[in-house]
Amino acid sequence: MKINTKTGSITVRPHKGKSRARILISGDCCLRGTGEERVLDGESYDILEPMFNIFQAADVSMIQFETVLTEDDTPIIKSGPNLKSHPETIEFFHAWGGDIAFLANNHTGDFGPEPLMQTMEMLNAEGFKTVGAGANLEDACQPLYIETNDISIGILNVAEHEFGTATFDKAGSAPLVPMYNITQIAEIKRKANVCIVVVHGGNEYNPIPSPRVVLMSRAFADAGADAVINIHTHCPQGIEIWKQTPIVYSLGNFFFPASGLMKHCEPDNFWFTGYSVALNIDSKGCASLDIIPTTFAVDSSYVKPLEGKQKTGFLAYLQEISDLLSDWKTIVKAHECWAARSSYPNIITNPSWKKEDFKDRRPENLKKLMPLRNIFTCEAHNELLTTYLRLFEENRLEEAQEFWPVIEKYTKAKFML
Repeated sequence: MKINTKTGSITVRPHKGKSRARILISGDCCLRGTGEERVLDGESYDILEPMFNIFQAADVSMIQFETVLTEDDTPIIKSGPNLKSHPETIEFFHAWGGDIAFLANNHTGDFGPEPLMQTMEMLNAEGFKTVGAGANLEDACQPLYIETNDISIGILNVAEHEFGTATFDKAGSAPLVPMYNITQIAEIKRKANVCIVVVHGGNEYNPIPSPRVVLMSRAFADAGADAVINIHTHCPQGIEIWKQTPIVYSLGNFFFPASGLMKHCEPDNFWFTGYSVALNIDSKGCASLDIIPTTFAVDSSYVKPLEGKQKTGFLAYLQEISDLLSDWKTIVKAHECWAARSSYPNIITNPSWKKEDFKDRRPENLKKLMPLRNIFTCEAHNELLTTYLRLFEENRLEEAQEFWPVIEKYTKAKFML
């Protein structure tokens, strides 16, 4: 797979038939901190103005919306932050001018079922479609079907099992269940020309996807998906063309204003730089795609496409991390190294946990146990823990960490300096 480092284009195959459509997909978006403040001050159009030509060139635009629109103060008990945005920040969506919000993620349920349903109702009332969440498990798992330029498209959006997953009688996000998702993909292909699968998951900040994510994404492609897009890691990961199906392993962040110490991060922190992807489709699938590297300001004053040396630097970087995907040993070594350097042993050996804690339902006690819950039930965390324990058994923890220099050079956006 070769990326044109001047244009960002990748050719999959020649176009077929007369119908054409351009589908733009952007990564994590969360209106918090200075971003929320600016949007509430009426600056949405100013923030997104540099992106308008890109938005307008798309027939359909989709984005990962990683928050809920609510003023409710009903945070669920979980590990990690509870994210929400003021309902009036929906103005940002109007400035974006897109079509579909992906809601399968680990923050959709952060304030409980009702704020999620309010968010969906608000988005739908304002003309935006949603996928990946619903009033219950059956509702959340439903694909979204749309049509553009005489091409029918089915979109499946699922998330790993962190917090806020839908159940039989509770609103939440659609869960990642690969064997079931494969049957869904087959059904989508019977009903639509094109199937796009969007998965929220993976190991945060790791530039190289894990073996599980790679095998799962390829299996979705083999099942009939015409494009597989992974989102969540807050850093870009590579792309491969698997049997004429593009697999994007992570888009990184689109607009996710920093908090705390991150407000003082250097510009080479990948939190602020990711990419959108434009799928150029026909009635048979994806013929080509265009990579659109973007960055947003630390003070949330803009989102803009990279240009000049920064753009070519990003595309060269993306080519390098994409090339790694052709070597299975590299994928495995990178994952083992990441696992060996993890802090999970500190979580599972926490001496403050006792058997009695599992009978104590006080909120402060439940909160204490949530990191343990997450590493066992979330696929990405569990995969790392399992690998760490295997490496410990094999006495290979130190050996696995020797691969770190290979990974480390891809953890900074040096082309942004």
